Amino acid sequence: MRIGVVNAGNIGRALARAWLAAGHDVMVAKDGGQQKLDAFVAENPGAVPGTPAQAAEFGDVVLFSVYWPRLDAVLDAVGPQAGGPAGGLAGKVVIDTMNPLQVSGDFEHSYDAAFMARTSTSEELQRRLPAARVVKAFNTVPSTLLDARRWPAPEPAPPVLLAGDDASAKAQVRTLAGDAGFTALDAGPLTSARNIEQLNVLVHLLADHQFEGALDRLAPAVLVAAGVPTPAQG
Repeated sequence: MRIGVVNAGNIGRALARAWLAAGHDVMVAKDGGQQKLDAFVAENPGAVPGTPAQAAEFGDVVLFSVYWPRLDAVLDAVGPQAGGPAGGLAGKVVIDTMNPLQVSGDFEHSYDAAFMARTSTSEELQRRLPAARVVKAFNTVPSTLLDARRWPAPEPAPPVLLAGDDASAKAQVRTLAGDAGFTALDAGPLTSARNIEQLNVLVHLLADHQFEGALDRLAPAVLVAAGVPTPAQG
């Protein structure tokens, strides 16, 4: 499968690495921080570097792993590939890993509660890309844990939660989750992305108050609370 990663940040690079290992063709693009992209390509020779517009055009599936306050800028960089029924993303599966963060003048981050009360990043992305098939996924697992090697068999990795209105698109994302070493759970239509994003608020609250902000320790703890076995910590 051809996969375009529109913003190879921490999540994008983790998934790109896994999908390359699974035999997929991957083009990676970066919204700023080109040194990190260059280093990733050097460490992963199968990865093809490109611009956001090229990655959007390249992929049969396109990963939108974008810092939410930068969405407008990234969509502008993607350009005509994003817009309208005739755009390069028309008919493509677009995976949304984003969370609705807002940033203060002091660069403090918080979830945009007013936004979350009425919609989700996935619904907004679908509105902006009306001809694409948007699927919410990969936004509740910390990027450092989106590496199946952190979850050695027979212990289960945390599940990837999916939401989307197109069943075949969700099936493709489920396959890609499996290729990355994770199972996927279907939460229903795209509006369920609101619930998934709210869950991520809870994840961060638990990390902040119970684990001093250590998200790496949080995911196993949540699974223990749910009665699910977790990998050995080391």
